[in-house]
Amino acid sequence: MMRRCLCFLLPWLLVGCAAQPTLQYYALSLPSQPRVSQSLRQGPLLQVQSLALPDYLAQAGIAFQQDDIQLTLANQARWAEPLDRQLVALLLAQLEQDLPQLQLQGPLETGQQWRLNLFVDAFQGRFDGQAVIAGRWVLQGPQGQRHSGRFHQLEPLSDDGYPALVRALQKGWLQQAHLLAGQLQPLIR
Repeated sequence: MMRRCLCFLLPWLLVGCAAQPTLQYYALSLPSQPRVSQSLRQGPLLQVQSLALPDYLAQAGIAFQQDDIQLTLANQARWAEPLDRQLVALLLAQLEQDLPQLQLQGPLETGQQWRLNLFVDAFQGRFDGQAVIAGRWVLQGPQGQRHSGRFHQLEPLSDDGYPALVRALQKGWLQQAHLLAGQLQPLIR
């Protein structure tokens, strides 16, 4: 009886122990640049009000575009924390560096508040070895001003694999944040 039980359980135990895929978690790292204290900033307040992602990018798996119409989410390569929070943190870090005259945090009741909304349409790897970063932004001013723009960038991967993809996505996002700062600077006064 015991032998029969072992013969029955052994294959199941082997299947359960066999090469479980290891989950790999990836995070976009913040630049290591000195931050300007918010208390030293005297200009208008810019609040990143929202950053919206399509449903497929709001998942834990890193997105990869297989061809012109097929997207897949990685099962073992995942974002360490929600992607929208990582993108906002990187954006704020770049804006702090590029727009030192602006307050990027502060009381919401100020009359000088500008609100920035971002809509990310693509943030994924692509079959041709490129990282794709695309979307649009809308800036709303305290007197009802409204400005908007689009962004689109292809960033080549330096190597195969998810580490190279995440680094290329980060590099492309920081470049887009830098370009956005240049577009926002003359608008916010």
